[in-house]
Order: sequence, then structure tokens, then C-alpha cells
Amino acid sequence: MPEIVLTDEQARVVAGATAAVWVRDPSGGLVGTIDPRDAEWIEVAKRRLAAPRGPGIPGRTVQAHLAALQAEWDRLGGFDREYALAFLAKLRAEGGDG
Repeated sequence: MPEIVLTDEQARVVAGATAAVWVRDPSGGLVGTIDPRDAEWIEVAKRRLAAPRGPGIPGRTVQAHLAALQAEWDRLGGFDREYALAFLAKLRAEGGDG
């Protein structure tokens, strides 16, 4: 893949940006954008992928939790995030499959 190395000044502009930076050619035409937040997110994702992970959550457990959450939602007519997290913690403590 081709690459372009930024000058020190260009690198400072990108590093200090809090939003996308528009990249223009010498005549002022828009070439594209660089969003430093994307680069940071990509690096975080790469680190997470490289980190050792434990076993995943079985699909049947995820489906059981979703079904239990839906049943509780229907029973109560809705709830907030705090209630949902407490409800899921209770499911996990009771054995996980709801």
C-alpha cells in the first residue's frame, strides 16, 4: 500500500486535531480526510485483538439473556439501563441461562 509521510508541521496539525482534517493537493483540491480519532480506534482494536482472551459467551446464553430481558421489558413496560444491568447481573448469578 502506498504511503505518504507527513512533515513535522503536518503531523502536529493531525495530532492536535479533535475532528477530521481535510487534506488538499497543492492546487487546493480536496484529496481526502484524516481523522486522528480513527487511527486511535484502530490501534485500540489491534491491541485488543492481540491480547489473550478467555472463552467467549455461548450463543445460547446470549439468546437466553436477550429473551429474559425482553420478557422483563414486556412485564414491566420498559426499564432504564441501570435496571437492565442489575437484571443481567442477577441472571449471571443464578446460573447464566436465565
